[in-house]
Amino acid sequence: MIKYLLKSKIESIRDFILTDTYIFTLDIDSVLYNETLKKSVETTTTNIRRFKNYILTYSNNFYDYNLNRNTYNVPNECFFYDLGYDSYIFLNNSTSMFLYNFEERSIKKQIDFSNYEGGIICLVDNENTLIDNGKNIYLYNLLSEKTIWQYDLETYFHQPAQIMEGRVLVSNNKIIFFAHTEDWSNYATFVLDAQTGQVLFTTQEMGMKLVEHNSLVYQIQRKAIKILDPKNLKIETIDVSTYCDEQSIFLDDHTVFFYKDKLYTLAREQGSDVYNIWVIFNLKSQQFEHREDMFINPKKKKDEKNKMFINDIQANDNLVAIRCSDNLYIFEKQDIESK
Repeated sequence: MIKYLLKSKIESIRDFILTDTYIFTLDIDSVLYNETLKKSVETTTTNIRRFKNYILTYSNNFYDYNLNRNTYNVPNECFFYDLGYDSYIFLNNSTSMFLYNFEERSIKKQIDFSNYEGGIICLVDNENTLIDNGKNIYLYNLLSEKTIWQYDLETYFHQPAQIMEGRVLVSNNKIIFFAHTEDWSNYATFVLDAQTGQVLFTTQEMGMKLVEHNSLVYQIQRKAIKILDPKNLKIETIDVSTYCDEQSIFLDDHTVFFYKDKLYTLAREQGSDVYNIWVIFNLKSQQFEHREDMFINPKKKKDEKNKMFINDIQANDNLVAIRCSDNLYIFEKQDIESK
């Protein structure tokens, strides 16, 4: 029988990253820690991201896992904007955005903000990016500075609509997103051909927050897990209503994390508004392996006021890291039968 026991609590953090080997935290004073190696470095960032065995910050600096500082090879002070494609990321300053080859430490393209209308969503490949201007989504070639195709959401909805939270997935040369009208009277998940912009598939069977793992697209529903295969555009439903009813919980997609064949997600008690429960679902066996309830004080009455809001989950083979507000809780996997 596998259990997860609380190993440690780290207070006053802004952000964290759990790798296979290390735990990194960023505290409220922007000090970056490698908790495993007991090292730290002062930064000016408010967030951290992981990319190719480096810790990226929203500044001109990034760090290896030993917290040695590196600086982007750019002409002006830039900060990390977003992850991109393969070896490429976006950097930007007050006037320009840079398509940056992280491995070569070189700028592939400098982009003037005035050259396009809208916000960059993500890279589709090493030269084409998706841009959302609030009405259309379009594929823009950064090298030629030309629009390849565009799709107007009003074509489908016949009224103003938007992509939910600007979230777009790219998988199997397809673009996948969930969009809705301004009043939420209509909504759908779209699958577009990445090269032509042709709509290949729409569905209302799954949507809201979509997450990609191993080339499949997942959506967590209250009592089901929906899986879209972008290759054949078929949807699989894993019915978990029996478990949810036995446990008196609803699943939630507020934060979802995958590690190998495990899905980590949130839940709340049926009748409660507080997502203070995290669960582990084995994608191979299609069975839940663990449930953990988070309370401010486990020794006091376990009522609504004592429940913690869970903000984030990350995991590796042996640890699960749970962030609740500005505290990080590290749970360690234990094989109870072997002890």
